[in-house]
Amino acid sequence: MPEQFVTIDLADILVGEPLPANLYIYINFRFITFRAEADTVTREAYDRLEFKKVKNLFVLEPDRKKYDEWIARRAVQDQTTGGGVSANPEFAQVREDVHRRTLDIFQSAHPDKIVTQTISASKKLVGEVMKFPYALKTLGQLQNYSKGTVDHSVNVSILSVYLAMQMGYSHALILQHVGAGGLLHDIGKPKIKIEDDDSPEKIEAKMKEHSLLGLRVIETQQKVPNEVKMIIAQHHECHDGTGFPKKLRGSSIYDLARIVSIANVFDELVADGQGTLQERQKVAVQTLDEKLYKKFDPQKLEKSLKILKMGI
Repeated sequence: MPEQFVTIDLADILVGEPLPANLYIYINFRFITFRAEADTVTREAYDRLEFKKVKNLFVLEPDRKKYDEWIARRAVQDQTTGGGVSANPEFAQVREDVHRRTLDIFQSAHPDKIVTQTISASKKLVGEVMKFPYALKTLGQLQNYSKGTVDHSVNVSILSVYLAMQMGYSHALILQHVGAGGLLHDIGKPKIKIEDDDSPEKIEAKMKEHSLLGLRVIETQQKVPNEVKMIIAQHHECHDGTGFPKKLRGSSIYDLARIVSIANVFDELVADGQGTLQERQKVAVQTLDEKLYKKFDPQKLEKSLKILKMGI
């Protein structure tokens, strides 16, 4: 009797956690092992699937229960810690809309045609973040697990606006620039061509091109504010001059880009961590404070750490 396969939604895959059984992909009319039991799906692999519009993976029918239990355990953890659960349904709905539009950008062969629509949608998300008293916003309500670049982009947008508000940036237009810049900061990543035989060093070198590639995608769009373009171009510049692509230093880095850079690294640290979302957040804050502090504007980092600690 031939083996029976059942579908697993790509959205249900837990990035970075050992798989409970073999995971398959359907290519050229046959099922091929994508990852073996106990292997992990990396964020890079998840991105490739998402950018190629792959929505489903497959498991053998007898292994479906293992996957259901695996997914359910994380759902219980999220409910226990408040991870990724918004206390406001309007916020959750707007977030989902922005996520969907951002995914359209990353999957499109001509993302420039969708950018302005996405910026318009992001304004609604900024408005939702601005609505509620600061005391009601825990990081668990604002930050979901970043499985890949799209999740990460939405998280960075929300966290950047949250940090900027708490720092005293109150003008709606400025917060919209921060939100849109955070949402589009990695727009150049799908333009990077990663080959299967590329070494980790070569991949790292290629990935450093994404800031300028992202700027190239939108530089001719007059409707995209220059402030947003500067965030895209400079979100990997570092206070100590060790960043890229131009090795800018200190005050030569655009003010709003300095906020987005903190949110960007914080979400990356959380995504690459272990444990519940709250446990990952605590370690991420500690890492920013103790190991990476030279990379960021000292005043903005000090304020950000206080804000993040209050939200955990």
